[in-house]
Amino acid sequence: MSERAETQGIPSVIVMPHTMGAEATGIAPPKAKSIGADSFRKLTSLLKKVTVVPELAPDPTPVFVAPLIPPLRVAPPILPAPEPEVIRGEAEIPVSLAEFEVLAAEPAVEEIEPEPVFVPPPVIKPRVKLRDAFEQLPASVPSKAAVSAVAQTPEQELESAELARSLLDMMASSNSSGLPQERALAADTLLRMLPKLPLKSLIMLSERLCLMEQPPQLIVAKLIGDARVEVSGPLLENCMHITDDVLVSVINEGLPDKRRMMARRRRISRAVSASLIQTADPSVLLTLARNMNAEIAHESFIEFVTLAAEHADLLAPLCTRSDLPVPFAFELFWIAPAQLRRYLLSRFLTDSETLTKILKIARDDGGEEKANQSFPEPDLIHQALNLVTEGRLEEGAKLFGECAQINAATAQKILGDHQGDSLAATLKAMGVPRQIAAEILNVAVTTILDQSRDPEELQSMFDSLSFNKARILLTYWDWSILKTGPYAPLN
Repeated sequence: MSERAETQGIPSVIVMPHTMGAEATGIAPPKAKSIGADSFRKLTSLLKKVTVVPELAPDPTPVFVAPLIPPLRVAPPILPAPEPEVIRGEAEIPVSLAEFEVLAAEPAVEEIEPEPVFVPPPVIKPRVKLRDAFEQLPASVPSKAAVSAVAQTPEQELESAELARSLLDMMASSNSSGLPQERALAADTLLRMLPKLPLKSLIMLSERLCLMEQPPQLIVAKLIGDARVEVSGPLLENCMHITDDVLVSVINEGLPDKRRMMARRRRISRAVSASLIQTADPSVLLTLARNMNAEIAHESFIEFVTLAAEHADLLAPLCTRSDLPVPFAFELFWIAPAQLRRYLLSRFLTDSETLTKILKIARDDGGEEKANQSFPEPDLIHQALNLVTEGRLEEGAKLFGECAQINAATAQKILGDHQGDSLAATLKAMGVPRQIAAEILNVAVTTILDQSRDPEELQSMFDSLSFNKARILLTYWDWSILKTGPYAPLN
């Protein structure tokens, strides 16, 4: 015991070094140092705190175990390494006195078990049939047919154009140089590439298809449906392998530019012409009237003449058409200006002995005696004109019709013509002498005709017509009013 322990009356413990290792190594053992009783008791209490975890029987019920989070541990402070000391016990632990004092002063760190984190199991969605999935799509999702051209870089556009030309060359190959399956595959591949082609390539494609003997119908239909007339126009105008049903469906789309391109085709059937006329579009009608290769049916001409009365620009193209029937030429006479009237009379009126015989049958003259009757009295003609001047048009037309041996409605139409050309032709058909006809025309200009008309022009009209020509003209006018002969409805 040391002096300090003896004075305080507390036994002291001397820590003796273990000399077995020192003797073996030949190293002198360090000097023994004394430790206080209180420090020793604290150290032994810390060493005795050993927690024993009992083993638990396994639970048969499966329990979801969440991953454990390791407990938080506070790292002890790093102290300078003191001289090593040896503590005698069951094991030799080299530790310094300062470390024993620090460990004795620190409270025991309790391990905190983390609360288990609940992770929900994955939700398994029920399978959806393919048909139900498509039905659940919103209505705003565009279809593949409605997708516009894909935006591409200039390099990609150039590459697509080159591929399109290559496919066109394969499609245009003759039967000897290529198989039908090859041409069909090339056409189907080109059809799939259409949304990727630039505008210039599409125009080139339309122009090339017009030159092919058997262009692919699907590609033609796809390009015709393009709203840009630059793409669809060449096919609508120059491709002769499009059926009338397809053309009529394009007309019903209501696009004026496409209709005009169709009106310029080198060959237009009567069904397509009828559909174009029914549109009543002045620009389309004018293009169609100028197209001499367009076939126009009889019923379409009736509608064409009616529309010409509303659009004066149609008169000249219609009057100059080579296929204009004679009955409709004389119908156009009523709405045509003076120059076109002379053209129509010089073109469609002729004189021959055969025409004289036909006129006798057509007008039911009944023989030579009635045909050679003298002209009516000039007083009756003047009286009819006076009645018209007084506003008694029906009475004057009835008297004038009896003089000219025509229907009263036809006579009323002649007297209502303020240009006077029809009156001059009627006087000629009556057999009125030239001098008396000049007097009647002078009176008519001052009373019932347009005062701007020159009586000499009307006299020239009178002189240019023969008796047979004038009778032919009156015959057709009479048939038009009665709706008989060529003017009768077909149904």
